[in-house]
Amino acid sequence: MKLSDRSKVILLSIISISSLLRIIWIDKYPQSLYTDEIDQGYNAYSIMLTGSDEHGAYLPISIRSFGDWKPPLPTYLTIPFIYLFGLTETSIRLPSAILGIATVMLTFYLILELFAECKYKVKFALLGSFFLTISPWHILQSRASMLVAIALFFLEAGIYYFLRGLKKGKYLILSALLFSLSIYAYYGLRVITPLIIFLLIIIFLKNILKFKKEIIISILLIIFMMVPIIVNFIKEPDVVFGRARTVSIFYDQGVKLRQWELITQDGMEYNPLLSRFFHNNVYMYGLSILRHFMSHLEGNYLFFIGDTSSPFQIPNMGILYLIDSVFILFGISFFMEKRSQSRILLISWFIISLIPASLTFMTPSSNRTFNAIIPIIALISLGTVRLLSFKTNKYLLGSIVTLLYVVSFGYFLKQYFIVLPYEHADWWNYGWRETVKYVASNEKRFDNIIISDVNGMPYIYFLFYNKIDPLLFQKTAVRTYLSDRFGFEHVESFGKYIFAKDLDWQYTKDNMLPKTLYIIPASQVGSQDKGPNSISYPNGKDVIKFFENDKETL
Repeated sequence: MKLSDRSKVILLSIISISSLLRIIWIDKYPQSLYTDEIDQGYNAYSIMLTGSDEHGAYLPISIRSFGDWKPPLPTYLTIPFIYLFGLTETSIRLPSAILGIATVMLTFYLILELFAECKYKVKFALLGSFFLTISPWHILQSRASMLVAIALFFLEAGIYYFLRGLKKGKYLILSALLFSLSIYAYYGLRVITPLIIFLLIIIFLKNILKFKKEIIISILLIIFMMVPIIVNFIKEPDVVFGRARTVSIFYDQGVKLRQWELITQDGMEYNPLLSRFFHNNVYMYGLSILRHFMSHLEGNYLFFIGDTSSPFQIPNMGILYLIDSVFILFGISFFMEKRSQSRILLISWFIISLIPASLTFMTPSSNRTFNAIIPIIALISLGTVRLLSFKTNKYLLGSIVTLLYVVSFGYFLKQYFIVLPYEHADWWNYGWRETVKYVASNEKRFDNIIISDVNGMPYIYFLFYNKIDPLLFQKTAVRTYLSDRFGFEHVESFGKYIFAKDLDWQYTKDNMLPKTLYIIPASQVGSQDKGPNSISYPNGKDVIKFFENDKETL
């Protein structure tokens, strides 16, 4: 449809604000690159220079990462930015930021498409794109290279062009391509995308049957796009779903222990066989899945505490604003008034988006459920229009709503740009960039540099910030590919860098090797242990300490 000049100006303003919020100071906020960001960036750098990742795999379909596997699309999308701007924080985060901005615009057109018959469709769409622009959940994810912002764009684009394809069949082919790409962007979408496609077919079956040629081409395109994943699966089964096995509730021993406890308790009073019938696997795991699913609907998670897993946190904030809760309720009431294909799609989209996280024991998870943000935003925009459509005190209501969102957004900006980097820099593995800089200016004085290997995977920071030649690293790296008790793989050494697992500092400090620099997290040494230098968090607390032995011999 053709937009009015006023609507065009508003949309352009929203996109401009969205761009500012997602790109300004992107190299500094979040305050350091998280381990997964660093890993993605260096592997993109390695593929750009050599065609292979850090492990020597040529043009990988799944990228090995600390004993896990990551989908390849975000890494490949990073390569052009590294080529243009070098191996920097900005280059690594720009793909997520740019596609985050694109998602804001896409949301406008998706809502227009969903509510094409609605009188207020332009208002719905403008409000939807605006609420996504200022969403703390979306800003946090699109300012960091954490896969899900990129995945969301391709999933939403696939849905949008599917809806367009109901009128012009050629868009069904484009939709199939976008859906296929989404599967290469994030492992959770290997569950969500097929379910969304199935849902769209069920809802709009009568509409798409008239495009038989386009349907056949779309199916063949999806099959063709899935061939690399199928071949990769045959070679290495774990690559299809990444960490799904180790974070699955079926891997969680807590459910089995609870089942055993209940059977044991009941067995003392009832027939053991009857007890096993009531506490069977289907019931116990079903109950666990339901509990994890419902955890994403809790008010504390949504509006007050948020995700408690690093680094997906904003201090003292939920993933939504508290004021959003009012409009969600009004939006739900709007949904319940009339059944339509669009309403069924949005509700089902929301439910499907929670399924992958509900199958894990790490919930609630804002990262794994990120795709639910679009139906939530649509709900909020519908509720806002509904509330403000009341003729009584319309302008007063509008002023109050605006004030509440200004205050809420101001609080978010403070928590994200001031409190988070100052009080919680540890959430983003702060200190390794500064450590690499210090070592680079002093390493010539030492024959060995020993780093206590913690779960931050420090080796990747030295590769990234020193821009180590990938071929040189592959030749000199010592890595056994043996997983530790948490499932992580470690690099033992490369060049003069030695990464020591389970280093006992109390013993080591009395038996330091000659001409050796030791890099030890402050948490592993006593406060009385003072080296010549240290790295501190912005709040002044030590994070890394350096200890030197300049002697030539023991």
